[in-house]
Amino acid sequence: MTGLDISQAPRGVLAAQGLVEAVAEQGDLAERHYLELKSTLDLSTKKDKEKIAKFILGAANRLPETAATAFEGYAAMLIGVAFGSITGIPPVEMMEIAKVVQQYVGAAGPRWDVVWVPIEGSSKQVLIVIVDPPQLGQAPFPCRSNGESLTSGRIYIRADGETREANADEFDLLVARGAASPKIEVDFRVELVGDVSPVSLDADRTVEAYVDRERTRLIAALPVEEPPVKEPLAPGSLADLATGVRGFAALSPRIQGMSQVANAMMIPEERTEDAYRASIDSWEAQFRNAWGAAAPRIAASQLTPIIVRVTNRTTTFFHDVELKLHLEGDVFAYDYVDPEWADNMSSLELPRPPRMWGPRQRDLGISNYANLGYMQPSIPGTYVAPSVSFRNGGSVDLDLDIGELRPLGTHESEDEEFVLVVADASLTSIHGTWQLTARDHNEVFTGEIDVPVADPAHITETARDVLGLREETGA
Repeated sequence: MTGLDISQAPRGVLAAQGLVEAVAEQGDLAERHYLELKSTLDLSTKKDKEKIAKFILGAANRLPETAATAFEGYAAMLIGVAFGSITGIPPVEMMEIAKVVQQYVGAAGPRWDVVWVPIEGSSKQVLIVIVDPPQLGQAPFPCRSNGESLTSGRIYIRADGETREANADEFDLLVARGAASPKIEVDFRVELVGDVSPVSLDADRTVEAYVDRERTRLIAALPVEEPPVKEPLAPGSLADLATGVRGFAALSPRIQGMSQVANAMMIPEERTEDAYRASIDSWEAQFRNAWGAAAPRIAASQLTPIIVRVTNRTTTFFHDVELKLHLEGDVFAYDYVDPEWADNMSSLELPRPPRMWGPRQRDLGISNYANLGYMQPSIPGTYVAPSVSFRNGGSVDLDLDIGELRPLGTHESEDEEFVLVVADASLTSIHGTWQLTARDHNEVFTGEIDVPVADPAHITETARDVLGLREETGA
C-alpha cells in the first residue's frame, strides 16, 4: 500500500504519479480541503468544466493557515481516479478547458494549472488540476458567471470533502484575509565588519611602574636633616677671609636687594610633611580608580572600529527599519577613540601627581596672560548622534536606526563609532541574535549571527607612551 504524501505539492509528473497511486488505494476517504476526486468527467461539456471552476474557486477561498497544512498550501483535483481504479479520461487541450473555466474565475481570479498523468497501456490520462496557495491580502474570489451549479457573485469555499457556498462567518474570515498584510519574502543578512578582540595589557609594566616611579620621585623631594659640619680654617687664610668680608660688606646692599626680590617671587612650602604624604596616597587612589576607565579608552584607540552591515536580499522595499542586535558572552562595547586624542594623560582624564615638595613660584598672573596667545576660538558645531547606540551589561545590545532599506540594497553604520572588546581571551567566537522591524510590516524578523574573535590586541607599549615610561628606558 502506497502512503499519501501531503508534504509536497504534486506539481511534477513523478509527484503526480505517486499521488494518483496513493489516492486510488483510498478512494473518497482521501478527500479533504486540499484534495478532491472525480472518477470521470466529460470535458467536452460545459457542465463538467464548470465543476473544475467550482473547485478552483473553493480551493482559492481557503484560509492560508488551513491551506498550509498540506501540499505546501496547494490544492489538487484528480479526474479519472476512484477507489481501486485508475481509468483516466481522454486528453483535452488546456485552451479548451481554460476557455470555460475563466468565465467563472475571471481574468484576475485564482491561479491554477494542470498536470496530465499517463496510464500505462491506455490512451487515457489522469488529469490533475492544481490551485495555487491562498495568501494574506487576497480578497474573497467571487464567481464571475452563472452556471448549472454556480451563481455569479457567490463565494464558494473548499471544505473537507465538499465545495460549497461560504456561510456568514466564513465570509467574514475571507474579508479579514483580504485586509491582512500579505506575507512578504524576507531574507536579511546582518554582519559585523571589524575586529572583535581581547586586549593584552601588562599592568606591572604600566600602572604599577608609573605609580612606583612617581611615588619615588615625590618622596625623594622631602628634606633630609643632616648635622652641621664645622671645618677648621686653614692656616694663613685669615687675611683672605678678612678681605672677603670687606668685599661682601661692600656688595651686601645690592645682594640683599636681589635676595628680597627673589624671596618675594617665591611662596614657601605651606604643607606639612604628613599632609604631603597623604596627598600622594590620595593621588594614587584616584589614579588607580581613573585608570579603570582610561585603559579601555586606550584600547579603543588601537582597535579596528566595528561597522554593522545589513543586506536586504529580497526585492521588497522596507521603510523605517530598526535593528536590535544582542551579542552574548563576556564582550563589551566602547566608543572609538582617535589615536591622536588618546596619547596623553589629560585627554584620558588621569589625575596628575601632587606638586613636588618645596617652595613654589608666585603666580602674578603672567602665566594666564601668556596662555592667552594659545587660546583657540571655539567654533560652534552641530551635534551628530551616532548611528549605533550600545548598552553593556554582561553582554552587549546594539541599536541601529537604518531608515530605508532598498531592494537588494545594503546599509552600513557610520565608521569609527565603536569597538568591541572580549574580556575572555579563550573565546573563539561571539554568538548573537538580531531583531529587525519595519514600518507597514506587523512582524518582527529575527536571525542569528556568529562573529569570530580576532587575535589579542597588545596595548602595553601604547599605555607606557601615555604614561611617559618608554622615554625613560629607551624602549
